[in-house]
Amino acid sequence: MKPRLTAAAFLLVAACPLGAVGQVQYQPIAALPLVKWTRFSDPVEGAFSLDVPAGWKNAGGTVRRNALQVFGAEMTVSPNGNTIIALNDARLVSYVVPTALMAYAGFKIGSIYDGGGGTRYVVAPYQNGQQFASWYGQVTLPSFCTNIALVSSGARPDVNQQLSQLARSFGLGADAGEATFTCSKDGLPMTAYVFAQSNTISGQLGAIWYPYPVLAFLTPTPLAGTVAGMFSHMIKSVELNPAWLQGQQQVAMKVSQIATQTENAISQDIMESYENREATIDRVMDEGSRERLGIDYYSDPATGQQYVVSNTENYYWTDAQGHVVGTNTDTAPGPGFSRLQRVPPQ
Repeated sequence: MKPRLTAAAFLLVAACPLGAVGQVQYQPIAALPLVKWTRFSDPVEGAFSLDVPAGWKNAGGTVRRNALQVFGAEMTVSPNGNTIIALNDARLVSYVVPTALMAYAGFKIGSIYDGGGGTRYVVAPYQNGQQFASWYGQVTLPSFCTNIALVSSGARPDVNQQLSQLARSFGLGADAGEATFTCSKDGLPMTAYVFAQSNTISGQLGAIWYPYPVLAFLTPTPLAGTVAGMFSHMIKSVELNPAWLQGQQQVAMKVSQIATQTENAISQDIMESYENREATIDRVMDEGSRERLGIDYYSDPATGQQYVVSNTENYYWTDAQGHVVGTNTDTAPGPGFSRLQRVPPQ
């Protein structure tokens, strides 16, 4: 089993429902604070670092199962819990393709095979990247939203082409794919995206396969283009600690090169899934870009905090907890809410 290095993360959400304020009823608004980046460093082994949004819930670190099976873990969740960006999933496992010999020995599909030295495999048929991305979204999203629907899925031959030569040099096979979903959360339409790469290697048992990386985000649909830009930025920013790498076995260092190539390829191509490749949250976009994406930018005069919001209402308000709501009239939705001001295009 070959190790999987660089940053990884498991999906995690911290719900923050608004509820009603007084007797005033209002609809939830797709919004998130305008991001300022900060650097997150692996607190466990110092193996990796990457850019994460400052002020969001950011956590993670290295998970080590044995000398070769090493996983990073990093997740980021927006302050209101509606947007999640996950770079890999530390709960994922490695698989071995079922054979007649294994079935005869009692290892049926779904059973656990102990490969020794702390390596464990689930007996399961191979899934390519597209199949795994579709499966992963369908089994993971029910924890976060309802009315889940697979909108599209497909292979990523562009990523495979960039990685194939390096993967073959190390005896690996690789197949990448993606899937996009819609769902609902607290009255908001949501969009989820999953990228997955399935890797294969021949072993004494037969074909061993493992999903790596598995990269995903979930966000209110009006913010999908913006969050895709954040997603791409975070993937591209991942760096391995050279000192940590020197302490790993030679094989681990070789596989880390494949992982780095994977991240570069994905970060270059991930925005092709969206109509606007320039949808980043690092700058205030022009009027046309806002209209095209269905978003707008507002600022809290008291704190200077800026927000990206869906442009569905005439007025936007925030309270001391950072909840953002919208109204059609210039009347505060309840006590404790102050009006946000629109940020002019630049």
